[in-house]
Amino acid sequence: MRKVLFVFLTIVFTGASAIAQDRCGTVEYTKALRGRNQLRESPEGFERWLNQANTQRRLKRGGRTQAAYQIPVIIHVIHNGEAVGSGINISDEQIMSQLSVLNKDYNRMNADAGNTPAEFLPMAGTFNVEFVLAKQDPEGIATTGIVRVKGSKTSWTMNDNYQLKSQSYWPAEDYLNIWVCRLTDFLGYSQFPVSALPGLENSSTNRLTDGVVIAYNAFGSSDDGNFTLQNAYNKGRTATHEVGHFFGLNHIWGDDDVACTGTDYVDDTPNQAGSSSGCPTHPRITCSVTSMFQNYLDYTNDACMNLFTQGQVSRMEVVIENSPRRASLTSSHGLDEPAPLLNDLGVKEIIRPATGECSASFAPQIEVRNYGNNAIASARIRLRKDGAIVETKDFTFSPALGLLESRILTFSNISFTSGTHNASAEILLTNAMADGQPSNNSISRTFAVPESIALPFLESFDVVPADWEILNPDQDLTWALTSTATANTEALYMDFYNYEDHVGEIDPVISPTFDLSSEPAALLKFDVAYAQFGSSTDALKVLLLTNCNSNLEEGIVVYSKSGSALATASATSDPFTPSEGDWRTETVDLSQYIGQSNLQLAFVGFNDWGNNLYLDNIALTTSPIADVVASKILQPSPVSCVDQLQPVVRVFNAGTLITQLTITTTINGQPYTQTLNDLNIAGNTSSDIVLPSINFVDGPNQLQISLSNPNGTPDFFPSNNQLAMSTVHDATSESLPTRQRFDNGDTGT
Repeated sequence: MRKVLFVFLTIVFTGASAIAQDRCGTVEYTKALRGRNQLRESPEGFERWLNQANTQRRLKRGGRTQAAYQIPVIIHVIHNGEAVGSGINISDEQIMSQLSVLNKDYNRMNADAGNTPAEFLPMAGTFNVEFVLAKQDPEGIATTGIVRVKGSKTSWTMNDNYQLKSQSYWPAEDYLNIWVCRLTDFLGYSQFPVSALPGLENSSTNRLTDGVVIAYNAFGSSDDGNFTLQNAYNKGRTATHEVGHFFGLNHIWGDDDVACTGTDYVDDTPNQAGSSSGCPTHPRITCSVTSMFQNYLDYTNDACMNLFTQGQVSRMEVVIENSPRRASLTSSHGLDEPAPLLNDLGVKEIIRPATGECSASFAPQIEVRNYGNNAIASARIRLRKDGAIVETKDFTFSPALGLLESRILTFSNISFTSGTHNASAEILLTNAMADGQPSNNSISRTFAVPESIALPFLESFDVVPADWEILNPDQDLTWALTSTATANTEALYMDFYNYEDHVGEIDPVISPTFDLSSEPAALLKFDVAYAQFGSSTDALKVLLLTNCNSNLEEGIVVYSKSGSALATASATSDPFTPSEGDWRTETVDLSQYIGQSNLQLAFVGFNDWGNNLYLDNIALTTSPIADVVASKILQPSPVSCVDQLQPVVRVFNAGTLITQLTITTTINGQPYTQTLNDLNIAGNTSSDIVLPSINFVDGPNQLQISLSNPNGTPDFFPSNNQLAMSTVHDATSESLPTRQRFDNGDTGT
């Protein structure tokens, strides 16, 4: 891959402003999933499955008419804190407008169906589907089908896919998730379905992102209200287009640019050269045929779209009847009005174990909730550890649980060895009888217990150690072992140079747990090498995690550098590989965390599609290191006009925490020594120390400052403990105005 620095700008003019926004990002999104091995099914494999399923469907169905499919929809409005009905926090009316557009377009009840050209009328198809706002949420509680959440960002791109969808998500096997937000790179994008063949999808990851994302100003129709919409995309057809992808439709030109060789795998959509834009005049001839630019899977303006074909409808019917997380939608409980039963206790959440736990013994906890009409006074619940029953416990609730009331229940202590484990809980009895709703009676969680490591330690990454964990949230590039042109030939590196598609993504490598509860000191050292590409700002942060908590957002940042501050070598447009002199050793004093146990270090790379980052020789020593550096004399200046002044020296701590330091100030051969006992200079930080006043003589003065006995011990590296300077004292003055011509070599002194 070759990288080129360039600027590319696409301008789409709307009634209000100009935006850089493409029509649809589904092709790019699907390529990214395949590139990350997150979608292991090839397009050809999907088409083979779909053709076989379609053949079997026709044989079984014969000439029968398909009953309407119902799809429960949950609209996640990710706003910026605006009042409902303003800005991104669009109104209920705008949401209902979009739902109406979907139902009309898919059932060919759209008012502009009459605009379909006569030659395409025989192909026009009706997909007998009804999109319904969900009636009950995943817990079985009544809902409007609309969730409003203030987002953690003010705008979003497809690169933010995981972060965006984690703001609000309902199980994709039960709901069509539609996220509405300020989307800046595309009008929308969708997650394509997969076949029902086993082993072809990373479902544990993909289900958490399955659905459709639409820009808030391309959602709904101006026919239904005075909504703030882009002029060309104000009829709600962006959602019609993207939901088509959700049900397996491809762009009608086959995504081959203008080659006329692509296919959308549908026989009754004429091939065409590339996408159509604007609102062309019919007929438009491309690839020697009349193009169907009126099709919802083209790129024309909303007002010029008006049909699906029968072939497209047939394709969507196969997908909705057979594809995972599409077929299950039609039987989702989200379609039904909630009907509370008499005795219905459900497991709402596992409180503990968390996603990360220490190997120490702990008491599992779950939260249960009463979803039934009867008050619940007792329950019997079974707890499993890695599939084996460890406890069956009877709980008594006093007071009894009323409707929708919750209670946290605690089991007996258990412990887990290091590794990956599963814990599950199941309600066996409610009020001494069988529970009325088995579907919410069980819950499970898979979690990790990290290994532990003795102190001090040094990890030189000759191999990737089994007890260190590398996390890869986006399943794209991540930390890997590589050879370098240095004496220590192996190192970890992040290939930011080729990490193009996921700017902003993070990749952590996490240490085993360690114990500082009885250590006298803690000093972290590691080697880093990095060169910028252009002005890229790739970053490295080191986080301290406590109590085996793998949540990086709760970690303590102990080191953070990016861009030029992180760089150890000159910027380059080539992939960076460090030479011997391109490494820098970083030092972080962790002494303030003495007394704590179950700590971990997370080295987190932040991608800005810049250049490669290398990490090696991570060491944590617990022996106190007293190593101060006299960095700079800040005061006096080389020329002084005052008789008396307090010198200021900048002291850098290259070791562990410094609380005591002896400083000798010598002016013109006269020394003055003092010991400072109330310092607090952490490792890898500087402190500017103000010294007692000294007196100057007229003319040149010789000043020397010397550091010694940090923390009452000899300095680890004393050669950098002294600084000297000459300062000229001149108290003469001259009235203004004045002139000095410096004739005859006269310097005026």
